[in-house]
Order: sequence, then structure tokens, then C-alpha cells
Amino acid sequence: MNSRSLFRTIFWGLIALIVLFHIAGGWYFSSELIADGFTPDATPLASISGDYELEEVRYDTPLGAMDAWYLPASGTTWVIHVHGKGPTPAEAEPFFGPLQEAGYPQLAITYRNDDQQPRDPSGYYQYGVTEFTDIDGAMDYALENGAEKVVFNGLSTGASHVLAFMFRQRSDRIGGVLMDSPNIDFGETVDFNASQRKLPLVPFNVPFTVTAVAKFITSLRIGVNWVQIDYIDRTSEALNKPVLVHHGTDDETVPIEESIRFAEEDRELITLVKVEGAAHVESFDVDFDAYMSRVLSFLEEFG
Repeated sequence: MNSRSLFRTIFWGLIALIVLFHIAGGWYFSSELIADGFTPDATPLASISGDYELEEVRYDTPLGAMDAWYLPASGTTWVIHVHGKGPTPAEAEPFFGPLQEAGYPQLAITYRNDDQQPRDPSGYYQYGVTEFTDIDGAMDYALENGAEKVVFNGLSTGASHVLAFMFRQRSDRIGGVLMDSPNIDFGETVDFNASQRKLPLVPFNVPFTVTAVAKFITSLRIGVNWVQIDYIDRTSEALNKPVLVHHGTDDETVPIEESIRFAEEDRELITLVKVEGAAHVESFDVDFDAYMSRVLSFLEEFG
């Protein structure tokens, strides 16, 4: 075998190994992605109590009635809390006492695929593609029970459900949106988390090319449309209400870059507060009084 033939053999052998590596790695990480990112694994909903008044209620959705917690107050602007993937309505508990004391009724909801709630027909989390109808049902409940205006509070993935609803809704009964660590481009979140993950057996992080293959294979396996669950790219055309975003600089779950891109889409409607040292959905832990002061000022202006 001459040197040119040897070179060709080695070259195409390496190409074959690279392709095989990406197919095998893509399939492996696709399975991990489906299990971790799309398969329901919700935390059981447990009763809680604190220095606030709380009632257990149910609201109607296209899939049937779903559980929620209602916190009564004297005002007519309701705050509807939408928790992230995995947690329960208790994720919004830091807001309960201060908002109730300030006169804002609240509804902290469950949604499809939560523990003991109806499952999405697909069997998977849909990142707002179908969950937006549950948000619609929660808003109807609020309006039917005395709300004159509604402000949504989307935590992590809850923000994607809220934006999916907001982009379809032009009601003047919506005052605005609060968000904390919004997971509003799940494709970017997947890339971010994969880039921090080690490959099996070798001391390297997952390359973006393998992640891209894994996302493509996931699309083929369970029908994920990554463009559809990127709410940032549609913001400038679809958003018409003010938004206050808190996002921690030490968030290792959802990159703060998502919130930065989001805010840059519309600087007039979107206010981003970067909270130094805060982890995922923990911005209020850094300076709770300052956090709630910004939230209450937003509600007073737009609620």
C-alpha cells in the first residue's frame, strides 16, 4: 500500500469513527435528555402552612380540573404563580405572605404532568406548547372569582408556559409578568448543561456537535420542535406587556444569557435584574427586601 492509499484509509477510518461516535453519543444523550428533560417526574404536592391564609381549590382546563392554592386578599389584581418543572406550587411560597399582606390575591397552580394531575396526551413535558391552555384555565378562574387584572409569576420553566400563553393572548386584563430564572429557550438550556457534563470514560466535556445530534435524535423520537420552544426569538413580535425578570449570575441550571437575550429583544417592556451570586430561582435569598420591593413596585405600576 502506497502512502497516498494509507492516508486515505486512515482519513476515512477517522471519519467513520467520528460519525460513529456522534451517532452513539447522540443516541445515548438523547435518552438522557428524554428522561431528564421531558419525562414527568413530579414532586408530590404536600400541604404547607405559614404566616398567610391559604385555601385548596381546583380550576378547569381542557384536560380536566387541576389543583391550586388560593391566597385571599382585599385587592382585585391577582398574581398567578406558575412553578418550574419538578417543583410544586410551594416554589412560590416566599411570595405568599408579602403579597397577601400587600392586598394581592394569589393563585399558585399545578399544571399537566404534575403529581396527581392529568397527564399531557403526549406523555411528556411540552415547555408551554400545550401547557399554555392550563394557564388560560387559571386566568379564567381568577376572572370568574373577582379578579379585574392578572399578573403572572413564572418561575424557571413556568415562565415558558406563561410566555406561550402571553404570545397567544391580547387581553387587557393582563397587567404584566414577573419571572425568576426563566427557562424560555430550552434548547439553549440543554446546550448549557451539556457543555458542563463530562463524557463517559474520557476527561472531556460533551462537545456541542454531539449535543446537536442528541437534540436532532430527540426530535425524531418524541417530536420536539426546538424552534417552537424558543420564546426569545418571538419576543419582539409577540410580547405586548411589561416584564420584570430576576436572574442569578450563579445559575447553573438555566444560563443567565437567556434572560440577557430576552431583555435585549425589547428594552422598553422588559426589565432585567441581574442578582450577583444567586443560584437558580434563589434571587430572593440574596436580598429579600430589595427583591420584594421591586416586585411590589411593578405590581403597583402595572397591576
